[in-house]
Amino acid sequence: MSATADHGLSRRCTLVVAAAGYGKTFAVRDWLGDRPARWCDAADVAALATAGPEHLVSLSARSAPDLPVDEPSWLVLDDVPRLPRRRLQALLDSLEHLPPQLRVVLVTRHPPTLSRRQSGLLAEHGPPDLRLSLDQVASLLADHGLTNPALAARIHAATSGWPTLVTLAARTAAAAGTDGDDLTEPGTPLESCLVRDVFAELAPEVHRLLRDAAHLDPFHRDLARVLGHRHGVHWLDQLTRAGILLPATTDGHGYRMVPVVASVARRRFPLTPAGTQRLHARAAPWYAEHGFLVAALRSYQESGVTEAAARILADHGAALLAAGGAEAVVDAFQSLPEHARSDDLRLLYGEAQQMRGDFEPALAAYAMLADRQEALAAGLAWRYGLVHYLRGEPHSALEVFQRGVLDAHPSTDNARLLAWTAAAQWTSGNTAACQDNAERALAAATAIGGDAALAAAHTALALDAKLRGDRPAADEHHEKALHAAEAARDTVQVTRIRANRASALVGEGRYLEALAEVRPAVELAQTNGYAAMLALALCNEGSAHFHLGQLAEATACYERAVPLLQRMGSRKVAYPLVGIGDIHALRGRTNLARAAYEEALRASEPVNDLQIQVPALAGLARVLAAEDGDTAFALAQRAVELERGPDSATARLALGWVALEIGDRARAAEVALTASAAARRHRDRAALAEALELRGAAATDTDDTRRAWREAAATLRDITSVVAADRLTVLLSRLPGADPQERVDARLAAERLASAGVPPPTLSRQGPRRAAQVTVRTLGRFEVYVDGTQVVAAAWQSRKARDLLRILAARRGRAVPREQLGEMLWPAQDPARVSHRLSVALSTLRGVLDPQRRSPTDHFVIAAHPSLALDVGHVELDVEEFRTESAHGLRLAEQGETEDARAALLLAEQRYRGDFLEDEPYDDWSRPTREEARRVYLRVVRKLASLARDAGDIDETIRHLGRALELEPHDEGVHGEFIRTLTDAGRHGEAAQAYRRYGEAMSAIGVPARARGRLCGAQGWS
Repeated sequence: MSATADHGLSRRCTLVVAAAGYGKTFAVRDWLGDRPARWCDAADVAALATAGPEHLVSLSARSAPDLPVDEPSWLVLDDVPRLPRRRLQALLDSLEHLPPQLRVVLVTRHPPTLSRRQSGLLAEHGPPDLRLSLDQVASLLADHGLTNPALAARIHAATSGWPTLVTLAARTAAAAGTDGDDLTEPGTPLESCLVRDVFAELAPEVHRLLRDAAHLDPFHRDLARVLGHRHGVHWLDQLTRAGILLPATTDGHGYRMVPVVASVARRRFPLTPAGTQRLHARAAPWYAEHGFLVAALRSYQESGVTEAAARILADHGAALLAAGGAEAVVDAFQSLPEHARSDDLRLLYGEAQQMRGDFEPALAAYAMLADRQEALAAGLAWRYGLVHYLRGEPHSALEVFQRGVLDAHPSTDNARLLAWTAAAQWTSGNTAACQDNAERALAAATAIGGDAALAAAHTALALDAKLRGDRPAADEHHEKALHAAEAARDTVQVTRIRANRASALVGEGRYLEALAEVRPAVELAQTNGYAAMLALALCNEGSAHFHLGQLAEATACYERAVPLLQRMGSRKVAYPLVGIGDIHALRGRTNLARAAYEEALRASEPVNDLQIQVPALAGLARVLAAEDGDTAFALAQRAVELERGPDSATARLALGWVALEIGDRARAAEVALTASAAARRHRDRAALAEALELRGAAATDTDDTRRAWREAAATLRDITSVVAADRLTVLLSRLPGADPQERVDARLAAERLASAGVPPPTLSRQGPRRAAQVTVRTLGRFEVYVDGTQVVAAAWQSRKARDLLRILAARRGRAVPREQLGEMLWPAQDPARVSHRLSVALSTLRGVLDPQRRSPTDHFVIAAHPSLALDVGHVELDVEEFRTESAHGLRLAEQGETEDARAALLLAEQRYRGDFLEDEPYDDWSRPTREEARRVYLRVVRKLASLARDAGDIDETIRHLGRALELEPHDEGVHGEFIRTLTDAGRHGEAAQAYRRYGEAMSAIGVPARARGRLCGAQGWS
């Protein structure tokens, strides 16, 4: 329950009001949960409209037997009819006659008119508490097999999260395969619902208000008076409380109709074309006078008063674009007669088309103006060149920018021309020219003193600083740029600056901060229709998700950006393509990764966009390294030759990994050092960690590798780069001499990788293996694996060598005297002959574990003169891993870290495939280890049952308790908890059967069974 709802339901009376389909009843049930409540039937609720206040008191008295007297309880009256103010007051007055612990909840479609006194007596909840979020809409659509994030966004925007409308839209989209654009067509379930359940309950006067409001956005209470709606203020309040209208202005007096409701209302309450024109003719002057420029422009256009529309475009064009009115500007310009389309308006029209991502008409408009002159005015030059820049054509952009001539007097256009010139040179990696133009942009902006000019200049200076590796300066200029853009109310620059800041934060490994920065940019760009800026912001959001290991979210961002950029014909489509390639590469889908990188290069190479060309070359080199080392090496070298600025480490790391893959360890180690220096220069902690990983992989000493990888993993955990840290955790566990705790952590990490769709890494990709990987399974059947392949019976040559390993495994790394081993293997035989036989068995065992002799003699079995021991640091012994995982999980549970504890304990439970050496249970030397492992396993399943019980997972609790009873059927404490859990879950038949089994188990050992009540009250386990 939300904090708001919880506070409201704690009041003596709560009013839940919204139109039909907002899920009021469901929400109240959810809010109340398992609290004591009585829901009144329809007849009792209907009587509220006619009966006196004593009716509520009567309902309370009838409900008393069902409700407690010593704690709060609730009386819920659902679907309350429309109540006049006096009857509502009488009902509220009757509250003081109810028991003090009783709260009343009124659920209604009809917002009552409340006096100030009445509003203070109750808490009201409405549509804001009931609407579905975008994530909830996406989840509901997924239940219908619809997983397109863009469709979820469209339906959420169209319905404003109105629950029933979302559900009907999802069904329509799923059934018809629609893209969400025709959800309110005549005859659709959504239209029928609105007409039947919403419009039918409204008075004719309200229908007329809806008719007008459906055409005007925003619809203001003062405008309602101008249009002749006498009770407009009252009805606007009512419609807003019902959720049919939404607040749309900061003063609280402007409203916007839910889009799908407006669509149906325009058809249900139609205006003639002449009537529509008259309506807009009356609204337009009011909008213009009160500063609603986009609405004024639309209304003048609809009313046919083109001169007034042209005047608004001429006087307020820049403000319209900054406020997100590009669509309205384009529509208004296209409605003007040719003689009214001045050069200034053509310039404005081109900029509006550019903002919408319609680059071809934008270029056509600018070309018409530019063809008349060789030198271009600064205002035309930066706008014209910007379209080429956004299309991913930096050199074409520079050609246009260089035709520009600065205005004679200081101007914002001068600063913008210089700033965008610097940005194009940043894309091409021209450091000196980028810095020069950025500094000139600041001088021009300072001369004019305008916030918009200062925002553009500081954005250019931030790019220059990023290119030079001066992160503090970049941060400072980004901060100044954002402050100036917000002061200028320039939402285009605000969007761009936030997206750029997010990119910088990603580069520093501050991924959560990057998401917090970029999400407002995505919302702003989406709301205002800035297609190019939306694509940029989505790419940076995707990058943050990728580094956080949120691969599904990253994929969704990149896949949204690709069609946006393709529609624009922009070569910047290479940016999301590289992101998609990175995801495929991480998931081991090398062919898909290669295709994405190659497509990105086809887009970026013709225009020499080095900022994305270098990452594309690096990514392609890495995926080709295993199959075509020469080509991969050439690609990586080219990336190093082209790199400029923050991608320096990316290029060098690719070269290092390729060198390692083709066997050139020395070069890999050398490149790791240069990559590390580049990463430090740019404060790129993720690249710094990867440089450490590369250095460790190239090392020839295992201890050097371990130190480097541990440091890298710690760095990655610090920056919450979960997947990258988990990959290193798995690698660390596979190094010879990995400690048991590292192996526990690695199993948890491998599970997380698997859930993210990322295959676990192997040492084979990090250079040649230094030792065989040996796994000995003793829980259940005895099995031995070398490099993942089971050792077959014939490979042992001698049963005694196999028995020797079993005995050493039972001692779990502790030394066993040779004499004792001889007596166990060859009891009562000549000691001299036994000593020789033991040496032969030991030699055979070593040959089985290391058939290629890659490791020192004592690597797996340590042979001090008087004793032998299994080196559990070099052998993965399942019983030892089980004990370590169990101890780790139990320790975490004691510390209250329940989620991690459950994960570790589940790993231990899964590892316990049966009793220790259960296929040969009669050897005395195996009994202590078998009994100890069983005791630990019982503790594990009991703790898992306890954690599941605390989490409310009854089935999981019963499963674990049942497993405990299979191993120890005479434990009364477990029997009691098992029966009590079944009883509490209402599974009384199963509980009775469990009690009978308990009685039989006690009888088998001659112990009297306890009475069921005493047994279930016993606390025998935890």
